[in-house]
Amino acid sequence: MRSFRLVVSIVLLLLLPRVARAEDPAFGGQSFPGLMNPGISANGLFLAGAELDDGELAPASWTGSSADFAGKGETFGTGLSVQEMELQLTSAVDPYFKANLVLAIPGTEGIEVEEGFVTLTAIPRILVNVGKIKEPFGRENLTHTHALMTIDRALISQRVFGEEGLNDVGVNAQYMLPLPWYSELTVGVDAGSNDVVLGSGEPGGFGYLAHWKNLVDLSENTSAEIGVSGLVGQNQRGGESVVGGVDLTIKGHGGGRHQWNRVVWQSEALLLEKPDANGDVKQVGGLYSTLEYSFTRRFWLGGRFDLVGLPAPVDGGRTYAGSLVAAYTPTEFSAVRVQAQHQQLPGGHTADSIVGQLTFSIGLHPAHSY
Repeated sequence: MRSFRLVVSIVLLLLLPRVARAEDPAFGGQSFPGLMNPGISANGLFLAGAELDDGELAPASWTGSSADFAGKGETFGTGLSVQEMELQLTSAVDPYFKANLVLAIPGTEGIEVEEGFVTLTAIPRILVNVGKIKEPFGRENLTHTHALMTIDRALISQRVFGEEGLNDVGVNAQYMLPLPWYSELTVGVDAGSNDVVLGSGEPGGFGYLAHWKNLVDLSENTSAEIGVSGLVGQNQRGGESVVGGVDLTIKGHGGGRHQWNRVVWQSEALLLEKPDANGDVKQVGGLYSTLEYSFTRRFWLGGRFDLVGLPAPVDGGRTYAGSLVAAYTPTEFSAVRVQAQHQQLPGGHTADSIVGQLTFSIGLHPAHSY
């Protein structure tokens, strides 16, 4: 009898993996516990650098006493700091929805929901997103900090949407247009809580957004993406803010042994019209343009040009900035970048910085799409 029980136990152990696996091929052969747990990933960004404001060494960023010149973009002070930590959880909810949650820790204090939304995937040619979303306005706004080419965001993006970008609670629908090339139209409505461009606080103070993205192949190794974006909504002064944008991205890469010789040129222009305290409509416009070239699989160089003050100067002048970036990326899960930047500000002020950044990603996959 004891031998019979032993044989039965061995047979059951051999059959257990097959019994525990989901029968539906849609589950990809994962075990039941794996199906119930979300995919988890995390990334962190560490900084070390020095900043000069009008030629004077700036204090550490955590002191909050860096020079506050008009038109100045985000800088990181002098010394060591944590730029950001992020934790992402993502999973299929059921055959109809998938969910994505990104928790961010700016610096080393406080936790905030950077993104938290569900996507309805059951409608052919249409995706519906509900929750807090990095909204599809242009190219850069969708990109999380660690996936940017540069360490900071473009100056015109900071000026129009703030350092956090256009990131709000809302609903949007993405429709794949029946065209011979990839063409996607997105329309949405958000809570209107961005206090830089909207932020009326009124019950009907929503923001209304539209984005049209087109991707075409120029050759076997080259593609172009063209986008047009618009946002309209009520602002703090009771008037209406309008933002328009256009973006162009061209990507190319070599073939064979030189496939890692990648070139990416990305440019975007934004224009904000918003009434001032007197009710007069003021315009804030500008652009940025980046160029990135990968010499090898692991090493690339890039640069960015910024201009704020189109069509008319703002803050008493125009802001110009130039950035140079060098990066070493051993794998897609880690990178070391060094950025040198010069900002020429209205009134003859300058802000110069050199910053090193270490980025890491852990988990089953990198934390976001690139």
